[in-house]
Amino acid sequence: MSYQVYKMIHVVSIVLFFALYMSASVKDSKNIKKEVIFSGIILMVILVSGFGLIARLGMAHGAAWPLWLKLKLAIWTVIGLVGHTILKRFAAHRLKFFWIAFVLLICASYLANYKIG
Repeated sequence: MSYQVYKMIHVVSIVLFFALYMSASVKDSKNIKKEVIFSGIILMVILVSGFGLIARLGMAHGAAWPLWLKLKLAIWTVIGLVGHTILKRFAAHRLKFFWIAFVLLICASYLANYKIG
């Protein structure tokens, strides 16, 4: 697939993830199972399409990753792991973490667009 197709899949998946996460953040604790499952699946699509983008950028297999890529992976790991933990166990902090995740998304987007480091 081309770079543009991977990028479209990546961006649409991120939008879907945040829509599902927001939906789960404002619902009752007992009714969020579908959103949590689908957002986990979408996180995997984000990861796979992101690695497709890395391949299309021409980074050699086994080459050292630049700083911006390491930071993006760290940000998405925090969003995925902490976000799902908060959805399941800390209902009072769901909406608060959604906004923290949104700020992290802005940071990840900045890193991807300007390839800092």
